[in-house]
Amino acid sequence: MLILESVHTFYGHIHALKGISLTVNEGEVVSLIGSNGAGKTTTLNTISGVLSARAGSIYFQEPNGSLPGQASRSPDQGIRLDQLPAHEVARLGVSQSPEGRKIFARLSVQENLAMGAFARTDSTGISEDLDRVLELFPRLQERLKQPGGTLSGGEQQMLAIGRSLMSRPRILLLDEPSMGLAPLLVQQIFQIIREINAQGMTILLVEQNAQAALQVAHRGYVLETGTIVLSGKAGDLLANPQVAEAYLGI
Repeated sequence: MLILESVHTFYGHIHALKGISLTVNEGEVVSLIGSNGAGKTTTLNTISGVLSARAGSIYFQEPNGSLPGQASRSPDQGIRLDQLPAHEVARLGVSQSPEGRKIFARLSVQENLAMGAFARTDSTGISEDLDRVLELFPRLQERLKQPGGTLSGGEQQMLAIGRSLMSRPRILLLDEPSMGLAPLLVQQIFQIIREINAQGMTILLVEQNAQAALQVAHRGYVLETGTIVLSGKAGDLLANPQVAEAYLGI
């Protein structure tokens, strides 16, 4: 569904991504792990169009025949996301739940969720998806009229993920969903990720909690200073002594 080929991204003169290549197949959870500053968030922001790749290609297999803007399509690989602005990437079905949640603090929970569906016009489908999100996150149902900024950290994370799901994405980019949460809430968030994936959602997961990320993933990539240094099945990475020592605290 998603292919990155030799992607380079810069912050000014700082070379943040140094030719990374990865794939995400439909229905998978793929984890991208690494230490702070490795380039994990930069990778997601480059995919979603928040940052522009200076070199390389990002392809997305989108079943719909229409092409937005000036996008081009490869017969084998799909639509070139790196040629599109962020709002058109989102309309294609790429939705990002950002690091730090970034909810709208003064808007209610219900208004935050509605913002996730800003590009949609199918009112019946939006209502159905709202019901699904509230079924996944019952706490949000109890707080629909409450300002987002008054929620706990765990509830704000649920809101951020729920808002992303309201766009009815084909692939969900999750950036550090367990950051700052108590262990019990971390378990709950990862159980929800399993449930979302079991319902058919493809997920690219960035997470510093490497053990939890690899336990929920099918495959994984290890990123160090903008370069992918290891990849493979999640179970193989969990058993890899190099990964265990560097990222699992073993």
